[in-house]
Amino acid sequence: MEVSEPFCCKMLRNKDVMDSTSKKIGRIGDFTFLFDGELTFSHFMMTGSRWEELLEALKLRPDHDAVFSSTIIKKVDTHIHLNTTANSLMTAEERAQVSEDEIRFSELEALDIIDKDNAKVGRAIDVDFDVDGRVSIIVGGGFIEEKLEAIGVKEDVDIIVPSDVIASIEDTIRLSVSKDELDTTLDGVLRERAMEIRNAREAATTHNKPTRERVYAFWPYSSK
Repeated sequence: MEVSEPFCCKMLRNKDVMDSTSKKIGRIGDFTFLFDGELTFSHFMMTGSRWEELLEALKLRPDHDAVFSSTIIKKVDTHIHLNTTANSLMTAEERAQVSEDEIRFSELEALDIIDKDNAKVGRAIDVDFDVDGRVSIIVGGGFIEEKLEAIGVKEDVDIIVPSDVIASIEDTIRLSVSKDELDTTLDGVLRERAMEIRNAREAATTHNKPTRERVYAFWPYSSK
């Protein structure tokens, strides 16, 4: 999947999905992920009025929960571009199967994030996709949100926890590092990028275009 800039799941939900002939066919309703030491984007589900029209044309139920492999996404820019036509989608859907190990984004974004000592760090609020293919968790709430509020950048920054410090994802997202380690390294990152964050805020205000800076809570300061 070719991407021109970092994005998150909630941003993807607002983009039109285009088939290989540039025909709008709907939007993504949900995503699934696999975690095996690394978080990976696995499948997506389609939704929207255009998608319902396509299902009707193919004589399928409007409530048909079609699942597609993420590998048919060719590129993401202002739209989501697929490498297949609308008429070929059902064939792709027949080959796609969601395993029991996969986690839906709609479930993932409600999970608490805890550190290696069972202390709550915050909660998952989104999933971040970097241009290098790295998939990470965006965290909100907890001490991280309090820290951002204290320095006045809560509305300007997304705090990202990379998958290489995630130990497991079950009823909670458990990290392999402690809350104190995150706190220390995050302090370093925020100090280092303070000017960059302020400049981005001023530019966004000047151009009336809200933007958020992506800040890794651990990487590249991780010892791994």
